[in-house]
Amino acid sequence: MKPANFAAVYVCLYPELAEIARNDGYAMAVHGSVARDFDLVCIPWGEKVDPPEAVVDHIIDKFAIRKVGDMKPMRHGRVAQKLSIKFGECAIDLSFTPMPPDPMDAWGDAFDRDRHD
Repeated sequence: MKPANFAAVYVCLYPELAEIARNDGYAMAVHGSVARDFDLVCIPWGEKVDPPEAVVDHIIDKFAIRKVGDMKPMRHGRVAQKLSIKFGECAIDLSFTPMPPDPMDAWGDAFDRDRHD
């Protein structure tokens, strides 16, 4: 039998974490096994997207979670923040994909932003 892990804690936290991310303009997805730690990625999605630091601040304001170290640059332009939950080895790796340039800017007036096909 494999040892118990924190997967149940992570699964219970996800809806509230995703709602915080959504309110800050991000879609949040789970990746990885959810066995050792909770790997999450935030993708810019909304019309207005807050900086990654704001999402982290909103999470630590709501939960008994603390930052471990500083936000670090990662591959492909991502940044990541390690978060610790009060249960010792229970941790979240929260990653943010970079904000891409707005494709609408490249099209200018040739593309109608309000057109819904």
